[in-house]
Amino acid sequence: MDTENSKRERLQLLVHSFFKEHSFDELIDLLYILYRGWALQVSLKVDREERLRVLTCYSELKEFLEEFSDLYTPEIRVAKHPPEDSF
Repeated sequence: MDTENSKRERLQLLVHSFFKEHSFDELIDLLYILYRGWALQVSLKVDREERLRVLTCYSELKEFLEEFSDLYTPEIRVAKHPPEDSF
């Protein structure tokens, strides 16, 4: 169980630091740039089914990011300090 908690904490830290470094608007813009770059480079070389699969993934990932931005509120951790000596 401790391993599961450790994995969960690592994932929370990863998500928190990722969204601290990148705004949702920036991520959506970069996602479009990645999709556009792919489309310009290989869309003529791949079949219709592959293009549709990538476009669907792009659309779903964009929708996920938009929905996640409404739901995501980073957890604010309060650091625990040892009690101060009263000397």
